[in-house]
Amino acid sequence: MSYLHLSRLRVRAANALAGNYAINAAPVMAIVLFVHNLGLKTGCRPRRVAILHHDGQLLGEFGSDGFYDFHPQQRRGATFIDATDYSSKNPHALSLQPTASCHLVISLLIEVDGPVNQKKVERFLHSARIAGGSVDEVGTVDVQDDPDALTLRNGYWLIERSDLMAAHDHPVEALVTAIGRRATRSKAEPEDSPTLPMSWLAATVLGYAAITPFSRRDGVRMTGKRPDDDGEQPLHAYSEPLLGLVQYVSRRDYGPRPIPFWEHTWLQDDVFVVRQTQTS
Repeated sequence: MSYLHLSRLRVRAANALAGNYAINAAPVMAIVLFVHNLGLKTGCRPRRVAILHHDGQLLGEFGSDGFYDFHPQQRRGATFIDATDYSSKNPHALSLQPTASCHLVISLLIEVDGPVNQKKVERFLHSARIAGGSVDEVGTVDVQDDPDALTLRNGYWLIERSDLMAAHDHPVEALVTAIGRRATRSKAEPEDSPTLPMSWLAATVLGYAAITPFSRRDGVRMTGKRPDDDGEQPLHAYSEPLLGLVQYVSRRDYGPRPIPFWEHTWLQDDVFVVRQTQTS
């Protein structure tokens, strides 16, 4: 087993729109799939990834009511397509596609089954994207056989809080109630305490559920033959995002608990999720 540490990745203009209802700077699903892509492009076999958040900046303006009066930056397209994307009110202007973006600084600790070619990883990062955002800067790339041999910067682990979603029978009420709780700064919990501190929570996409059968459709990604694939057309299905809760917990408050690794899996044939597992 190897442990790949990507320190302080600076990501520019990553997607912050989690479905139709939430904006956040915690793109867990996108990060897990970024690691999957890293494995495909570099020939290694990543199993899980732990996410350490250092900084985040939502792109937009805040109104007079503070943080909750946020107006994200919007972008218009540069060209027209068959005159179908004109604004209904102005025949000379493009219609608006709702978006929300953010800048991020994160570190990733990736558990890999087998060796890692560090040079290939560094080349991959030159053109890599996370949640659609460009990776503009990388602190260091380090590979060790023992995670304790790595030097991790201060930051906030992203922790899954599905336990808070189970507090109510209705999932929407559970989500709103959990997010509405006030984060408090209190004395640190004892190191052997199973209770996490009351810190910042966010709703983010932790899965997708298919709403149509899987089939081969024209126009989906990876339908053309390229040098790095065999041209096989993949199965495609339309899906809806599944929102879950994550919590920002500082490394100091998290203490000596097991590393909070994320992994992807299929719960059933039409439900794909990312979830957290831990290792000592």
